[in-house]
Amino acid sequence: MEHLSDKTILFESITNHPSELTLNLVDNFDILDLSKVDKDNDFFSFRYSRKTFYTATLLQGNYSLEFEDRNINLAGNSLIFTSSKIPFGIKAQDGTYTGVSCIFKEEFITKNNSGYRLLELPIYKPGRQNIYSLTEEQAEKFIEIYNKIFDEKTTGNEFKKNLQRTYLLELIFNAQKLNPTDSYIKINSTTEEIACSFIRLLESQFPVDTREDIIKLKTAGDFAEHLSLHPNYLNRQVKLSKGRTVSEIIAARIGQEAKILLKLTNWNIAEIAYSLGFEEPSHFNSFFKKQNKVSPTDYRKLKTD
Repeated sequence: MEHLSDKTILFESITNHPSELTLNLVDNFDILDLSKVDKDNDFFSFRYSRKTFYTATLLQGNYSLEFEDRNINLAGNSLIFTSSKIPFGIKAQDGTYTGVSCIFKEEFITKNNSGYRLLELPIYKPGRQNIYSLTEEQAEKFIEIYNKIFDEKTTGNEFKKNLQRTYLLELIFNAQKLNPTDSYIKINSTTEEIACSFIRLLESQFPVDTREDIIKLKTAGDFAEHLSLHPNYLNRQVKLSKGRTVSEIIAARIGQEAKILLKLTNWNIAEIAYSLGFEEPSHFNSFFKKQNKVSPTDYRKLKTD
């Protein structure tokens, strides 16, 4: 099977310390060859920073993923999808690294540039790192995709970032057809981290740009499931941090978007209601009138708020 071991050196060696990836996220994206780790060190980590970035990493061989409270052992061909919000290290059991990683910021995959919102993709559930074991045949398929991304890295093609984005989505969508063999779920998050994860996930559904955009996460239960938390626990932590319940924050954000759509689009009331997750326009009318003391139709007629 082909190995990705002949690419440009993309690692920074740190003497007497674990190696850390040197991230060069030009245009919010980079692809790295993991075989270029300093052989004097047998451990490296994705550098943790306040600016969140995401990875799609293929490892070949025996490794240990070392999280703050748990280690996960990998063997053979492994595909992992991670976020820097959960720091971790990768240790090769024999000191030899073979693999490749796409590293990118959330801005690289947005509704406007790809038709998808990154945090709506199941594989990037906040607070979770998904791990997939691949057969030789599956690994070859993913390596082919990674090679296409690598090939674009060295070209001067003005559309190379669009192509890399397309190939990255191809990689993600193919992985989402697989069942994770393991997952790391961060369960010791602070109140503020949980509240921020909820707000970030809520905001990832907005703005609603087209009639086909439909709010999928509408209730406290929806968000709790996506964040791998119990609804009561999520609600309690959000209330402690933000002073409002999950349901109150969701309702306020949907209400805000409803006003924007009523003022800035020519969509009819039923289309707006459907996009915002209401099964019936009458439910939307009742919701909006309760918030604003005026019906959606009358609000649209107003010249100002």
